[in-house]
Amino acid sequence: MLRSMMAIAAGYISMLVINSLIHVITSVYFKTGLSLTGISHLSSMPWIAGITGLQLLLGLFGGLLATTIAQSKQHIAILGFVLLMVIIGLFNYTALSTQEPLWYLITAPALRITGILAGYRLIQLQNKSNTANGV
Repeated sequence: MLRSMMAIAAGYISMLVINSLIHVITSVYFKTGLSLTGISHLSSMPWIAGITGLQLLLGLFGGLLATTIAQSKQHIAILGFVLLMVIIGLFNYTALSTQEPLWYLITAPALRITGILAGYRLIQLQNKSNTANGV
């Protein structure tokens, strides 16, 4: 149980750090105020699409990390991770609904959750392949 909780924390913290770093870099690049979340400070559609698409990759990375750390009860860790992302998405909606567009507040958590599930599935396929090959 403790390992699953650590896996969830590690997956979320890794996503948070990378996402925040990307937002700091874009804030400096566009010379806007410091923003650690959202897309409202971005000035062009390619950047908005890029940051939105990045949420899928962040979820994939977080899902891979959490699944790798959890080892034995991976399904429990991923379920907890997905529930955490839903809760955080609801908090973000409440806190950022005046600043960010509604489509982003719905799309970003959905992409992260999709990435987490894809990461879990990739690890499951790798484990299945290793078992079939006798590794």
